[in-house]
Amino acid sequence: MTWQKKWIEVRGHRIYLERCDRENSPLVVLLHHGLGSVQAWQSQMDVIARSGISVLAYDRWGYGRSDDRSRLDPPFFWEDVRDLEEILGSESKPLIIIGHSDGGNIALTFASNHSENLLGVIVIAAHIYFEPKMAQGIQELLRAFQENKSFRSGLQSIHGGKPVFERWFHAWSQSGMDWDLRPAFSSISCPVLVLQGSEDEHASVKHAVDLAAALPKGRVRILEGITHMLPQKFCDIFNQILFEALLDFQRVDQYVQ
Repeated sequence: MTWQKKWIEVRGHRIYLERCDRENSPLVVLLHHGLGSVQAWQSQMDVIARSGISVLAYDRWGYGRSDDRSRLDPPFFWEDVRDLEEILGSESKPLIIIGHSDGGNIALTFASNHSENLLGVIVIAAHIYFEPKMAQGIQELLRAFQENKSFRSGLQSIHGGKPVFERWFHAWSQSGMDWDLRPAFSSISCPVLVLQGSEDEHASVKHAVDLAAALPKGRVRILEGITHMLPQKFCDIFNQILFEALLDFQRVDQYVQ
């Protein structure tokens, strides 16, 4: 099992990625959350590869070891989607896209424009419309950033001193309240599993239920007692759900060893 760890040029900036290819398998693409990086998937990457499925994770533009950027563009994150389109431009393997939080929005935006070769999507705590709990969660993270030195230093270490929090906070604070992504995502033709913890700090349970209802092949699973950081803080629970979902997606079961 060999991992590629490298930088690639994407639309004029460098993206750092890690990839492990397994023979005759689909490719699972992992899209990290709004303050994350490749490191956010450390509890999943080797597990997926050891199961016989190819996996790709990368530091999104402006994060981790990738080049810096000036701004984000939520809620659709079109700049990140264009990066993903180029990264996967010549990909021949069937695809499964998994996105957490902001990464979930990117996964859904990508899927709404690229149904070809896409076996399925898994999103964890994606954001599809404004609700007051989202604003409360943003303010709570601002307080943590201002008051928690270890939180700030952790972000500095992961992202090499890039102003990741400040950029993220400004982007979402300026996104306004009058947006709803459900009409745009109603064209997604592949199966989508929507995951969310009942104790998510940034969205209500209804948020996830509404997202799944808006998708032609959407299915929702609410996890009792689980918070926003499901793949990281509850990785055993998430990994079990992940492999159940991979087996459910069309044609994937023939690849899992």
